[in-house]
Amino acid sequence: MTLVAEAPPIAAGPAGFRFGAGVRDALPAFRARCTVVRLASVDNERLGVPRWYTLAEAWTAPGSPEDALWSRNPVIDVDRDDPPELVLATGTPVIVLGAGIGAARWQRDVVDAVRASCARVLVVELGPEDVGGYADIATGGCDRARGEALLRLLCGA
Repeated sequence: MTLVAEAPPIAAGPAGFRFGAGVRDALPAFRARCTVVRLASVDNERLGVPRWYTLAEAWTAPGSPEDALWSRNPVIDVDRDDPPELVLATGTPVIVLGAGIGAARWQRDVVDAVRASCARVLVVELGPEDVGGYADIATGGCDRARGEALLRLLCGA
């Protein structure tokens, strides 16, 4: 099952998140071990590191249940120079994280390739806007409060 957000998104959820159709019901599949694909962005390149790190490093308290659950997931970094096809083919659920996913052709290509090669894919837009409808969950930003709410949602806390 690959999730695709349908425009317009359904009602807002935790922290004002917007969810694509069927996403809330599919979330339990992503609460066990999953693979995280982190898309680089211009902001990240300027900083030299992804601004959301592995999420747990940025948004959880050390030793918290969310920290323990999220930290066990492998993280794959992808940028504009990586061929989208090489990302992965895995049986585990995949969570793709990015900012401005719909606006950058290479990010859309990566999302399309992951959706084509993996059975369960959840795309999370961490930027202020969900451009192009590529996200299953749009957080409306990546500040600490939204990050904590996202991790609670993804970890089932």
